[in-house]
Amino acid sequence: MLTTVIGSYPLSYDKLGKDAIVKSVKDQIDAGIQLVSDGQTRYDMVEYFARAIEGYTYDTKSHISRKIGKGNPETFLEDLEIAKEIAPHIKGIVTGPVTLVFSSSIKGYYTGYRDEKVYLDTAAALLDIARALEQNGVEWIQIDEPFLSVGAPMGIARKAVESIATNLKVPVSLHVCGRVSQIFKELLQWEGIKMLSHAFMGDDNMEILSSKEFRASDKMLGFGCIDTKSSKIEEVEDIENLIKIALENIPKDRIAVHPDCGLQLLPREIAFEKMKRLVTAAERVLQ
Repeated sequence: MLTTVIGSYPLSYDKLGKDAIVKSVKDQIDAGIQLVSDGQTRYDMVEYFARAIEGYTYDTKSHISRKIGKGNPETFLEDLEIAKEIAPHIKGIVTGPVTLVFSSSIKGYYTGYRDEKVYLDTAAALLDIARALEQNGVEWIQIDEPFLSVGAPMGIARKAVESIATNLKVPVSLHVCGRVSQIFKELLQWEGIKMLSHAFMGDDNMEILSSKEFRASDKMLGFGCIDTKSSKIEEVEDIENLIKIALENIPKDRIAVHPDCGLQLLPREIAFEKMKRLVTAAERVLQ
């Protein structure tokens, strides 16, 4: 049963430079996490890509001011190289096209948030970055789309996300936080997605576990069982019991356990302890 993280970690590249990546990755490994991230320590999930994609600009927020062009993977590859010196198994993370567009103002060229081209062009730029990460050794690509749980245009979203996922060779995880039970069956139909990753400790998605459609699929479930909105550290037994409920419905080789979302907003020592207890609970369940 795979243990992983969603991405962000509470260390700052502005303050620590490359050490922020080193310390983030070492904390994950020391906690026992198998598939790690680089910690996403430079920027938030939108700024990373607004700075890397032609046609986007960033000041205090993201803007789309002209036709979207290529995605520049340089910063992502620099951070990946640092992480690769420490960790044997790393995932690459891209913020999804719907979330990027909805987090940006549209100033020119595109007609607005109903213009399908702005999502597909963003997806093409994200694919540039994801392919570069794939070619340089990441074992998974995770696409983060939190906006899907709050009423995003699902038809356009599917086309844009699939245009990334179906053009990669490594397995792809789609992470959608919040309540997703109302869109879960639809997400199951999306091509190119190996894993659907959701929150189960901090949000009520437990009905997903009994989904006949999921059991009939070949997809994995990313099972969030650490509350990343609270500094309260879960008891190992509580995490263990939650994982056991999942295992009553889903085989262990189709489950990856992880925190509900990124850990960036928590104090470092609490984030580390939460990861450590997550791994302990996962190991106990399998004994």
